[in-house]
Amino acid sequence: MRPFNHINAASLDEAGGAIKKGAVAIAGGGDILNALKDNIFPAYPKTVVNLKTIPGLDYIKAEGDMLKIGAMATLAEVSRSAVVKEKAGIAAEAAGKVSAPTLRETTTVGGNLCQTPRCWYFRKLNNRFECLRKGGPQCYAATGENRFHSVMGGMRTHVSECKAECPAGTDIPGYLAKLREGDWDGAAETVMRVNPMPAVTGRVCVHFCQLNCNRCKTDEGVTSGFVERTVGDYILDHADKFYKAPTSSTGKSVAIIGSGPSGLSAAYYLRKAGNKVTVYGDLVRTGDGTCIHAGDSATIDIKGDMTVTSGTGLRASIGAGTKVTICGELKERNGWPGWPGPNIA
Repeated sequence: MRPFNHINAASLDEAGGAIKKGAVAIAGGGDILNALKDNIFPAYPKTVVNLKTIPGLDYIKAEGDMLKIGAMATLAEVSRSAVVKEKAGIAAEAAGKVSAPTLRETTTVGGNLCQTPRCWYFRKLNNRFECLRKGGPQCYAATGENRFHSVMGGMRTHVSECKAECPAGTDIPGYLAKLREGDWDGAAETVMRVNPMPAVTGRVCVHFCQLNCNRCKTDEGVTSGFVERTVGDYILDHADKFYKAPTSSTGKSVAIIGSGPSGLSAAYYLRKAGNKVTVYGDLVRTGDGTCIHAGDSATIDIKGDMTVTSGTGLRASIGAGTKVTICGELKERNGWPGWPGPNIA
């Protein structure tokens, strides 16, 4: 074990100040000391602050309808407490079944809260795996040995290879999971969190996600582009459900120059947030000629028309080839002085 400074904190303020400066807390002792011996952290802590020396943190009491348990109360004390049994019997039962009886006599509630993840990738000697929990690039358990992980489910921390390659950051595994469950609406909503026009991108995107798909390691990548296209067509077939006018207004107006994918996406999310949006560009047909790059221009034409008329507040103020003094028009509409502006085609 490397040398480190040790502080016996006399108050919560002293402990909090040390932790803000990079110290790690020790509230029971067994876990953090083993972690330091095994050198599992990417940066070895210079200071360890002891919370067990702070007086008055071992309380177990009821205040009205609230049960309060101090950080230094041991699991054995929690399991034996008449107050806990009365107010939260399942907590007393759970505390009485954690670990071995001898460890329950010393293991504290705070010590359990301060524990680092039990994952063997995280705890590999000498920081062998710089995983996502340590600020690394990926969760090795997500695609590795994980049969004892996440017993209760837990939140998703791993960024899959396909999602990492997607410029929009689409949760591809997420919407594929929804489709496997037969939840087409859920899949559509997952895609539309970051991409309001999957019918278009499903046809024109080069789909970097397929090139770095996990399946490429065994056979070939999932053709997620075709799946995205199918979800996009489903959204178009149910446009009234997925392209709704906002329920409230911010009272603000936004002008967007250009009706390509970026302009339309910005307009969609701004309007969804309750802003009034005006898009300047060839919006009614294909959105700055997007169909030139697509094999199914009819669908993209429908997409453009649908976006304009679906109640999202988007409208085509000018057509292709039309010249208008945009800054002058904005000045006239909003009363902005001293902004001459050029003519923009």
